[in-house]
Amino acid sequence: MFCPSCGKELPDGSSFCNHCGKPTTVTPTPAQKKPGVTGPQFVGIVIVLAVVVMGGIRVLTAPHANTPTLAPPAPAPVFVPMSTKLFTGQMVVKAGGYVTNKFTVAPGMMNFRVVGQFNASGGTGNDIQVVLADEDEFQNWINGHQAKVFYSTDKLTTGRLDVGALAPGRYVLALSNTFSTFTDKYVFAEIEAHWTVQR
Repeated sequence: MFCPSCGKELPDGSSFCNHCGKPTTVTPTPAQKKPGVTGPQFVGIVIVLAVVVMGGIRVLTAPHANTPTLAPPAPAPVFVPMSTKLFTGQMVVKAGGYVTNKFTVAPGMMNFRVVGQFNASGGTGNDIQVVLADEDEFQNWINGHQAKVFYSTDKLTTGRLDVGALAPGRYVLALSNTFSTFTDKYVFAEIEAHWTVQR
């Protein structure tokens, strides 16, 4: 055999060279591992990436202290139509007298209107007078004084009214037969109040 280091001939089975003193057997070096990722390493990388991605999503979706929060828009107001009858059907207005309906327009009753029609019969003229005024001015009108009224007629057989919008206050709607001394009048009337309220 020959020394692997110096090349001198040696007796067979020699462990060391008699000339250079180096070992005659070559110690194998451990095999180098091929570069790559093992199964456990791959699982660990996947877990780390999942944690990072989830943390990023939470950061993106979490509210920030400096981000102003906007209040939801206020709901749009809803306007509800309302109505009530002031006169309906036939009634008798005595000679020298009158029939009234007093009503109040409260704050919040918007676009308050009085609308309708009337028809009178009886006596030679088949007539009636109609007035709409506030309470104070009605007293002036019914007593024959000058008055500020929202609606008034001379003696009529038939007529229509559409009055408004009335401001908050107390009002009187009257059918008057004060001009007649002896004859009652029969009046057919359909008169209503209409308004809207905000809900």
